[in-house]
Amino acid sequence: MLLSYMKSSRGLQLMYSATGTRLLTTYSKNPQIYIHENPPKHYNFSLSKKPNSIVIGSSQSMDPKPSTFYTNPKFQSILQMTMKKKIYDDFTFIMEAGTNANSYMPIYDFREIPRYSRTPYIGDVFGYVQIDNEGKMIPQSWQKNDMYEVCSGKTGLCKFSEFMYETLREECERDREN
Repeated sequence: MLLSYMKSSRGLQLMYSATGTRLLTTYSKNPQIYIHENPPKHYNFSLSKKPNSIVIGSSQSMDPKPSTFYTNPKFQSILQMTMKKKIYDDFTFIMEAGTNANSYMPIYDFREIPRYSRTPYIGDVFGYVQIDNEGKMIPQSWQKNDMYEVCSGKTGLCKFSEFMYETLREECERDREN
């Protein structure tokens, strides 16, 4: 099957030569997220352009709210395992650790980056890592936040640092939906 992409007024269109057109649009609040339309009125939200990658979740709206968004448990699992293993390699948080010596530092969503020295909203915190007295993350200190909201009523769907986005996208493409 031959695939090609074409720009349209609704975003990117993924063209299938044998079966017609399938729409692929970017989420208006976050260009890291792609919307795969599955008619009628069903949308899958993904970190990948590839339609069979693990999806973040789904909704009947292109602008989901917490009450209309179903989070994919498989994505939740990938998110937590990836954060637990890879957050220590994320330059954004390596730099921030230097200002959080001897504490637990929140690893937050980039939907709404907190101002300097401010604590992020609890629903935007993926989890926490312990920082040593020299301002370095302590390996294997990841603690997930059970109050994290993949879909926030205030700021929409999740947004990641560039490193975490690329890492999660690769994981979601590798561990495909069946």
